[in-house]
Amino acid sequence: MAYIRPLANNHFRADVRMKGIVKNKTFPTQILAQAWADKIELSIKTIPNLEQSQLLALSDADIDSMGGEELFKQLDVDLFAIRNSAKLEAINVLSKKG
Repeated sequence: MAYIRPLANNHFRADVRMKGIVKNKTFPTQILAQAWADKIELSIKTIPNLEQSQLLALSDADIDSMGGEELFKQLDVDLFAIRNSAKLEAINVLSKKG
């Protein structure tokens, strides 16, 4: 569950701590802070359960809206390896022929 707190400058800070992941961000309104926190919490719950085909279908904008590549890494989802698996397999096959 997120913790939203007011700051001295009339902004709000959202802190999310879940499954060992800590994220925080500052917003001009409490509503925006809560919406962001809810979205991050949903991403933390959802990302590990995505199939490889679903991960491949994600655009860069989708990834950013879900918390960014850093969040995927923190959840042990290697987007680089998934996106480049065919190339990596070809490299492995070629390197074994030597």
